Amino acid sequence: MNHLSPMQLGILTLALFFLLGVFIYFTRRRSDNDLAVLTAKNDEPDTVDDYVEAHGEPEAVVVLDATRSNELNSVILVYEHELVVNGEPIERSKVTNVTFNNANNPYVNSDYQLVLTTTIPDKTTVKTRVGSDSQWASEVATQLAQYI
Repeated sequence: MNHLSPMQLGILTLALFFLLGVFIYFTRRRSDNDLAVLTAKNDEPDTVDDYVEAHGEPEAVVVLDATRSNELNSVILVYEHELVVNGEPIERSKVTNVTFNNANNPYVNSDYQLVLTTTIPDKTTVKTRVGSDSQWASEVATQLAQYI
């Protein structure tokens, strides 16, 4: 049986690494192209300003996190027949309750969530973060309850 010399084994190892590098390069290049195509197809706005420009002025804006107030997941936009929560529209008539809860775990500080209960079969609860202040979470829930 023939054995490979150390030099042949080294060349074979280098060739395998080179082929692996070429494979990774083309895979990443293709995934970047796929991501660019998906991003170009996704015309949904990702900021509050873009959403308002596309869908019109809301009746009210309920701010969940003032430090990120131009991000769709940091505000709730209140329109005549819908709420926009986490960038997704929900019919106002399908929201049955608004409350907040402490989503705390032993490894992080208190983290409160605003919880909307709906009659939508595949989305009976919609949760979004409101920060670490229970007073603020209560105020946001009270403010949003006016529009339900």
